[in-house]
Amino acid sequence: MVCEFSPIKFIRKYPLETITILGFIIFILYKISDIGAPYFWDEAGVYVPGALNMKDSGHIGLLPRDLDPDLSRGHPLLFYFCNALVFKYFGDTVIAGHIFALILAISTLIVFYFFARKEFGPIVATISTGLLSIQPIFFSLSAMLLPEMMLTLFTLLSLWGMIRDKWILYASGASLAILTKESAIVLPVLGVTVLFISGIKDRDLFTLKRLKLLMIGLIPVLIFGLFFIIQKIQRGWFFFPEHIGYVHYDLPNLRKIGGRILYEMFLDQGRWLIGLTFLAGLALCILAKPLKIEFKCRPLLVFAGFLMLVLIFADINYYLTRYILYTIPVIVLGGVYTAVNILRRISPQKKAISSILIILFTSGSIINAQQNMVKFPYTCDMSYKWVLDVTESSIHWVEQQPWKNDTINANFPISNGLSDKRNGFLLGDPIPYIPNLEKVRNYALFFYEWGPDNIPVPKEIKYRILKTWSKSYANVVAIQFIKPAKSRVIER
Repeated sequence: MVCEFSPIKFIRKYPLETITILGFIIFILYKISDIGAPYFWDEAGVYVPGALNMKDSGHIGLLPRDLDPDLSRGHPLLFYFCNALVFKYFGDTVIAGHIFALILAISTLIVFYFFARKEFGPIVATISTGLLSIQPIFFSLSAMLLPEMMLTLFTLLSLWGMIRDKWILYASGASLAILTKESAIVLPVLGVTVLFISGIKDRDLFTLKRLKLLMIGLIPVLIFGLFFIIQKIQRGWFFFPEHIGYVHYDLPNLRKIGGRILYEMFLDQGRWLIGLTFLAGLALCILAKPLKIEFKCRPLLVFAGFLMLVLIFADINYYLTRYILYTIPVIVLGGVYTAVNILRRISPQKKAISSILIILFTSGSIINAQQNMVKFPYTCDMSYKWVLDVTESSIHWVEQQPWKNDTINANFPISNGLSDKRNGFLLGDPIPYIPNLEKVRNYALFFYEWGPDNIPVPKEIKYRILKTWSKSYANVVAIQFIKPAKSRVIER
């Protein structure tokens, strides 16, 4: 008997699964245009050069000695290691690198979907997966070779293990996350806390079974500690010396940065609807038992503990918005689950009304995300492509000039585009440059933000502008220095 596949029957039988599959296809189609884009900012400045260094030297490994500390910055090396393997076996092109980044993003969405479906059902899974894919921070980072997406993937596996009491899954996810980035240290802290609280609740805290679970909970910490012990042996220090100065405990800064982190988690980029609903879900966890409301509180409480630990860690360390990518899935999932749960109860006898309300909530969240897709927080929305456009155009213009082989002055991120063709900007050979204005040459190519008053040239240096490239806040200027005169007059 021949089994014939009927798309119509599949759609009728699995409407939500069909929507999810279509969502994945649309997401991939939208991101295909980004895989050929040059490397941006920290991609070209740290992570790609590190992976290329591993690949070029033949020392592809996970030990601190396998990468120069100026490139590794003392971080665990799993992300560099995976990138280096991709470059070795699939070519060291921007397309190969960005396809790997996109695969990480798609894998994250797949794990997220099955996580959400298992814990909260197909409706929540379909809506939350779609909303996660269009969050500006997720959408932009999904085609960048930065460690945050890999960290998010392993974090989801670890949190899923905690919630399902699958502690091997938790330990595996948390260990891989820690080998990706230090900020994953919050996972074993949370895991051990969950085990401890469960031990008190189940009255088996001092049993052999609980002791074994606690030992499993500590596996990621042991791996984390082992890496830094090896780093001490091989490099002479536990943590990259420059990064130690980033840790701070002064109360005014903690308040300021902490407020910014909370805003960016729950409200920024149009997440206010999802974020406030997530917080409403936490309140509902407190009221669920007295009001006799059926509500899955354990996952939301685990999410809340995770977010609190991330807030503390991010607040005392150097902070960039992209560092909180791994919190966005849980906020989206918790917010969508709470919204669906509440809206279903508004009119339990009339499912059509509840469905309309859920569609309105979803539509509002989509509109909010789309309106914030291009703003200006660099890697955290699609405005990063403005920087790439002006940088690439300016470098191509320099390549056509008679002085293209002369050493020029260049600042970041222009300098990364000039140094290696594999970063995706150059059409020909690298262009020699001196960073910033360490020694003034005849010509310069400088990136700056907003107006010409921000061109990074001191007033005492006289120059004339050859050409400018502008796209919103992103600007590049080509300069010819007249002479390093002491005059404070600038020709523009």
